[in-house]
Amino acid sequence: MIAFISDIHGNLAALNAVIADIDALGTVDKVICLGDVVGYGPHPVECLERVASRCKLILMGNHEHALINGAYGFHAAAKRAIDWTRAQFDQLAPAGRRKALQELLANLPIRHEMHDVLLVHGSPRDPVMEYVLESDLWDGADTDKIDEIFAAFKQLCFVGHTHRPGVFTEDHCFLPSSDLQEGFVVSDGRYLVNIGSVGQPRDRDARACYLLYSGQAVYWRRVPYDVDSTVQAVLRVPELDRRFADRLLRGE
Repeated sequence: MIAFISDIHGNLAALNAVIADIDALGTVDKVICLGDVVGYGPHPVECLERVASRCKLILMGNHEHALINGAYGFHAAAKRAIDWTRAQFDQLAPAGRRKALQELLANLPIRHEMHDVLLVHGSPRDPVMEYVLESDLWDGADTDKIDEIFAAFKQLCFVGHTHRPGVFTEDHCFLPSSDLQEGFVVSDGRYLVNIGSVGQPRDRDARACYLLYSGQAVYWRRVPYDVDSTVQAVLRVPELDRRFADRLLRGE
């Protein structure tokens, strides 16, 4: 069994709760992170170190990319959060710890393949930046986008980035994870699966979200955690917008 985590966004309380849940299951062989360990949240260094110690693979998310290359295209509050996050890494001591984490960030891969399974943060067309959203299926949307995305992988693709867990099907449907309480079989077709967000869910469920993959089916896990502790930690950092705290309480 593989556990996939993504979009932790500096939320250490949520990350610790998810790792504890994974360990309690006793059936997970490895943990893989699909990116955005940092950004928005108050504990970027601690989260990156925790993920690095626990995960077999970490992919680059758009927030790690912004940390290294600049937050171009980010809205003002997100850019301030990236600038503050960068400062947390730049001032780390001792120097060896700082250098190790900076090298880790700089060398994160943007995609990984496991046989017929593709892993990216965003989408197969743009592994770091592109969003795959339910709105891509609405009338008037770019009808070629989903077809091109499905043409870019063999059988199964796992993504994060939108913080909205569920399954996109080849015939242009989206099945939210809330409708798939018993899991979803993925061995009988081609699917793009969003694993959801550990640290900043956006599906109106404030609990941390991650996904289990058995090779035949996927199962989402929702894990309660001390949201208030993260909210208070965000509010103690002037550079982090209050909205980043408020949305944690609403799961949006």
